[in-house]
Amino acid sequence: MKVLFLTPQLPYPPISGGVIKSYRLVKFLADAHELSICCFLKGESDEQNLEAFKTEIGNVPVYSKSLNIARTPLNFARSCLNGSPLTIYRNKSHDFKSYIKDIAHQFDVIFVDLYLMFQYVPADFKGRVVVHQQNAEFLMWSRMAEQTSNLLLKSVLAFEAWRIRRYEVNMCAKAHAVLAAPNDQQALIDAGAAKHNLVDTYHLGDEENFDLPAMQFNQTKAAILFVGTLSWEANADGLVWFLESVWPLIKAKAPGVTFTVVGKHSKVLGDKLLKLAPDIILAGFVDDLESLYHCNRVFVAPLRFGSGIKVKVVNGLYRGIPTVATSVGAEGLDKLVSGEHLFVEDSPTGFADAVVTLLNEHQIWQQMSEQSRRVMQAHYTWDVVFDYVQKSLEG
Repeated sequence: MKVLFLTPQLPYPPISGGVIKSYRLVKFLADAHELSICCFLKGESDEQNLEAFKTEIGNVPVYSKSLNIARTPLNFARSCLNGSPLTIYRNKSHDFKSYIKDIAHQFDVIFVDLYLMFQYVPADFKGRVVVHQQNAEFLMWSRMAEQTSNLLLKSVLAFEAWRIRRYEVNMCAKAHAVLAAPNDQQALIDAGAAKHNLVDTYHLGDEENFDLPAMQFNQTKAAILFVGTLSWEANADGLVWFLESVWPLIKAKAPGVTFTVVGKHSKVLGDKLLKLAPDIILAGFVDDLESLYHCNRVFVAPLRFGSGIKVKVVNGLYRGIPTVATSVGAEGLDKLVSGEHLFVEDSPTGFADAVVTLLNEHQIWQQMSEQSRRVMQAHYTWDVVFDYVQKSLEG
């Protein structure tokens, strides 16, 4: 069938969670169907990577348009006058909409990759509309509002969460199928979305980790690893919380422990992190994580807001590095049991104690390493995801 794929950013290179999922969807759809892609280019890096992406996906038409509307107070005010959430306003282009309207009739399915692009589905489109939700977006904004103590910022974030929630519920009512992780489906249902057209999906990582040899406790060091793009507020917030509230408790019980932070970050944030904890290692972006997985004993995902399945957590579990996560960091992986496949802790004391247990307890560590890989390989693979995608296309 002929599928038009709408996505708000060039899905290449696949080095971060959302882009990895979009890239894998594009590859699957290009192999199984007659695919065309329409996307925005968000900045210089997208423009530089466009030709490499076209080469990578082969004979697939790609229409792209540069768009970079900043998240500013002025644009927030404009979005209010426009009657749409700021996130929707920042992805609004009249030229892009006109182009989609002119070509939409050629396709059997419009595949909306992220709610941001639903605004481009023509009202008179006669084919099937499938929406891929990376997460329940309103939930992330709501959780951000809960975490801030600034009353003005709290009210703005809560207002934006309300606007996005209303938009997402309306979108779910209009689409023929909505792909969402189980936890995000429940959040959407609780918000008022109908559940009859919700279809399971998962945000996964690099299955090549399954092919690597099992990790061994004695080959690791008393070391902790964090991986995450630190331009994303949820990662930065969680890391600051960990350094302020958890890291001192861990060091008090395991004085020789080291902590490595992987992820691109600004100088301002890097200086802030080192001021909080001068002894941590800021590694920046690392292309191949295997050497770090292999020697670090514990992976941490201390997120306090966000939504959806976290690809960094999936990759760590694929590899078999025992993991300690908050409930937000572990959400969506409903086949995993805390204490058996990973530790899920939300309090500083509980989080620290779980990390220390894994640093010191050989048998618990080894069992968790092996059991996490088994459950991930049984339930969370790309083949499962693509089966659900195909079902959503067929109806």
